[in-house]
Amino acid sequence: MSRLTVSIVNYRTAALTIECIASIKAHPPVGGEVDIVVVDNASGDGSAARIAAAHPDVRLIQSDANLGFAGGNNLVLRDCRSDFVLLLNSDACVEAGTLDTLLAALRDNPRVGAVSARIVNAGDGLDQDYPCRFPSLPEMVRRALRGAQFPAAGRTAPVPLERLHGACMMLRGELLATVGVLDDGFFMYDEDVDWCVRAARQGWALWLIPSARVVHHGGKSSQRAPSGQRKGLELSATALRMRYELRRSRYRLYRKHRTWWELCMLKAMTDAAMLLACIRPFMLWLAVPGQRAAAGALLRVNLRIVAMNPFSDQDAARVA
Repeated sequence: MSRLTVSIVNYRTAALTIECIASIKAHPPVGGEVDIVVVDNASGDGSAARIAAAHPDVRLIQSDANLGFAGGNNLVLRDCRSDFVLLLNSDACVEAGTLDTLLAALRDNPRVGAVSARIVNAGDGLDQDYPCRFPSLPEMVRRALRGAQFPAAGRTAPVPLERLHGACMMLRGELLATVGVLDDGFFMYDEDVDWCVRAARQGWALWLIPSARVVHHGGKSSQRAPSGQRKGLELSATALRMRYELRRSRYRLYRKHRTWWELCMLKAMTDAAMLLACIRPFMLWLAVPGQRAAAGALLRVNLRIVAMNPFSDQDAARVA
């Protein structure tokens, strides 16, 4: 009998984490054991107590600091000895048959190292944007021009991809010893891409399984809209930090897997985008006194991104 460990990182999303755990319990894999582990990333809002009260049988790890998505999951992965591991976002829920379908894909295909489910909206059940290629410079331009990607649309057979969606990624436990755990130098964003690149370089295939579905609320811990959806001014300290962390992670990804000149080109593209993004908040700061605090905060984080050194990691901003 195979064993599956499900790792869920919670940051101030207790209600969604409780719902996520309930979905796993409602739809467990047939003929397998499931170990659900929740890491509370120093939420400071009573999340851990609420989750423990709702699901006392679930193993709960309380981190003393917010380690981010990679660091939180690594508290589980470093000691994991299960046959399979599922990294599942706290704002995601599995549907009936999802776990069985993902496990079968790995059991039946020994050269597949990790699989992911179709990611759908919580509201209407439609496919969410699913970035499926390494974010090279040409790929980022294509995404900017063409918008969201839906690689599962119209497909029933497994779809080989360059990268899998970090909201739901099931991998072979044995790969933790060879490919390794997530790189916790990424606070949030691109840690899944980095892991997929490392796995692919060792010859492992990565598959999207269209017949398996995960319902994803999206952006609840980071307070950012799901990929492919954009809000107006981002007001919260957490959302502003994630804006910064997205670029910091992308620079780290390029340092690890791209050439120095591509990193320089990424820096130039990022700076140009951030300076353009300063125009609207600057105009609001000048013309709308009631928007000055929000506009000023957005201007500061945009300019902080411009000042970022792409050749070294920067100190992360504090999460409020």
